[in-house]
Amino acid sequence: MLIIFNSFSFSLSQTDTQSFLFYFLFASMAAAVMYRMMAAVMLCSRVFADPDLLQDICVADLSSELKLNGYSCKSNATAEDFFSGGLAKPGATNTSTGSAVTGANVQKIPGLNTLGVSLARIDYAPGGLNPPHTHPRATEVVFVLKGELDVGFITTANLLISKSIKEGEIFVFPKGLVHFQKNNGDSPAAVVAAFNSQLPGTQSIAATLFASTPPVPDNVLTKAFQVGTKEVDKIKSKFAPKS
Repeated sequence: MLIIFNSFSFSLSQTDTQSFLFYFLFASMAAAVMYRMMAAVMLCSRVFADPDLLQDICVADLSSELKLNGYSCKSNATAEDFFSGGLAKPGATNTSTGSAVTGANVQKIPGLNTLGVSLARIDYAPGGLNPPHTHPRATEVVFVLKGELDVGFITTANLLISKSIKEGEIFVFPKGLVHFQKNNGDSPAAVVAAFNSQLPGTQSIAATLFASTPPVPDNVLTKAFQVGTKEVDKIKSKFAPKS
């Protein structure tokens, strides 16, 4: 076999030719695999919770009947569209769970539309609980403003990852995983929560199962929780609207 490379030429025996072809094919296959791996990494690096924006601003027109993956843009924008004072004051924690969530998402701050971020403030009475819930569209990061909380999330392998956090500390809840926060202290507590979505969505586990419309059939709940109909009805009554 005659090899010509940069005006140099040389011959190979049949054995050397076979070896040369083997290594040439191996190198080509390795290069192709590396190329595909790099392409996959680059593709993954471009995955976000919300789509990228295509303009400087797109203030949500909350009154529009046109529904997109997000909100349509209104024609005029003001500073008020990008402002909220809603997190400045504690929420009222005289609730059944002893906690209050104050949202600062696109529905409260229209200027967040297409920006892929939002905040919330969560206040807890002593003994208060933010019950187990998920955010299907976002990862959550909480920063403790005051007090101390026991927090945790459960993986899809049913592993509880939990920790006690106090003022000035941070904890992360991965996107879509069930998580909770509990104030076991004797004084009020509060956090600011950040999300990588303009509207992360919240599904409370108990309310989702026992207060949906129309209701989840009793035979589903009794089978899932291995309890009787009376126990299911008792739990449902906790979520019934107060007359």
